Amino acid sequence: MQFYVYEWFNKDNGEIFYVGKGCKNRYKQTTRRNKLFNQYYKENNCESRIIKEFGYENLAFEFEHERIMELKAQGQCSCNLDYGGNGGCNFVWTNEMKEYKSIYNPMKNESQKLRMSKFNPMKNNSVKEKVREKISKKIVLGNTVYSSAKELAKVFGIYDTAIQYWLKRGYGRNLEPCYYVEDGPKQYIIKTHETSNKPVSIDDKIFKNVKTGAQYIGVWSETLIRAIKNNKPCKGHICKYVNQQPSTNLNG
Repeated sequence: MQFYVYEWFNKDNGEIFYVGKGCKNRYKQTTRRNKLFNQYYKENNCESRIIKEFGYENLAFEFEHERIMELKAQGQCSCNLDYGGNGGCNFVWTNEMKEYKSIYNPMKNESQKLRMSKFNPMKNNSVKEKVREKISKKIVLGNTVYSSAKELAKVFGIYDTAIQYWLKRGYGRNLEPCYYVEDGPKQYIIKTHETSNKPVSIDDKIFKNVKTGAQYIGVWSETLIRAIKNNKPCKGHICKYVNQQPSTNLNG
């Protein structure tokens, strides 16, 4: 069994309140559920069951959609916010979804409104001044001084937020020191994966290390390392370290 469709139901009255598609032991889990599900589960005697198994994920999604549509027509599936079949991506803005977002929208919470107002530079002059001072501070990258993060970002053709990340860790793209002039350089440790220098095989083509292999398929090195570690393809490519068994799970 690779994929299946499952139901959560009320053991006292038989009502089916949620339908989902899953694999492994997802049908038993109550984590990563929406608030309607959590509330119903807390207030009722509930249980789950697998109702149909599939060898292909697309068939499971299709049946999930059909089952939810069938049950919603009967007034059930009250905790499904959409009609399923999308793998968690809601392409249909349903009435249930609108109601859910209206009730549980964190932006309507008074404490959230107050927090956003307090730290919004458009509404708080002291915050505005701090932001202005921060973005106009001189920065050193390697042996060159730049007037601001904005200027440095423009030179490299990247976003200001990337420069802030460099400043936080203490070094730039090519491992050169990066810091505010007034703060001075930081003590930092370059973090590298111990596997990053191993030769890798991608679709039986050998690359001397992870970086060159990642460039070949157009991903970050960390993405390729994670795929190999989990024994999954990376963007559809069969990847492995040399002398390691390749991934055969093409659904990764």
